[in-house]
Amino acid sequence: MTADQQERVYFVGGTGNSGTNAVKELLKKKIPVTLYSRSPEKAQNLFGSLVTKDESPSLLNIIQGDLDDLTPFEASIQGHTRLFIVVNDFAHLASLTVAIAQKAYAAGIKQIVHISSVSAGYPWRSFAVGQSHRSAEEGILAIPNRGSYVVLRPSRFMSNTITFQRASIQQANVVFDIADPDIPQQWISNNDIGLVVANIFKEPIEKHQDAVYELVGDVVTPTSRVAYLSEALGRPIKYVKKTAEEYYDVLTQQANLPHLIALDLVKAPDGKVKDQVTPGISILLGRQPETLEHWTHENKAALL
Repeated sequence: MTADQQERVYFVGGTGNSGTNAVKELLKKKIPVTLYSRSPEKAQNLFGSLVTKDESPSLLNIIQGDLDDLTPFEASIQGHTRLFIVVNDFAHLASLTVAIAQKAYAAGIKQIVHISSVSAGYPWRSFAVGQSHRSAEEGILAIPNRGSYVVLRPSRFMSNTITFQRASIQQANVVFDIADPDIPQQWISNNDIGLVVANIFKEPIEKHQDAVYELVGDVVTPTSRVAYLSEALGRPIKYVKKTAEEYYDVLTQQANLPHLIALDLVKAPDGKVKDQVTPGISILLGRQPETLEHWTHENKAALL
């Protein structure tokens, strides 16, 4: 897709880590984007520098709205051909994702790119988060006369180090998890997720059809992970293996995660899944995937 074709891409969830990178990639290529955001000010701060006054709102249009009331979405989706969806409301993940997709296809959307989870491919009902994503996928696939539906299934986000471990790194020089120190763990950079999304939107809809792409960009043990952190931060960072009970308590009491999400993280099948980078991920990216080592050095300021 090129700008002169005047396709416009609609983003629901375009100001999160992965969505932000995808939006930036498209704006750099002058591909028009519409953002559905509860905070237009945040969206403008994220992307305003990429758009001149003459280009806005033709290149970047921001619609104020949230997922509690999809009326603004319905009123603004007409005229778009492609849609990005990521929903983080775990309690209503499947129903909201399907509702958005139904309204989008009815309005003429030809392609949806949906951020799901690698856990959607785990055995049926074995993981609560995976089951929610799987239900969303199945619900969209069942929509009559729908357009193309592309699913991305990322593994563990590299940004989780900031989300869940920043306090322990800054205050105690410790990274904790439930895995054995030498168990390989799957990782993916949000930069890479965003780039895959943008590349799909740049290419013909027919190329990707109803594809499902797992995204594993690096495989790293906890021992190597703290070595990267130690080098980047210039001080020793120690890995501490938690018991299931200890890890659950940290996730629920300090990270304030709901019971089912915390239990999923406690049950994470590290060492039981393929300990390899996704074959062909470089084809989707157009380059080699970002390594956890590189990501750690690039984001060390958030952990100092």
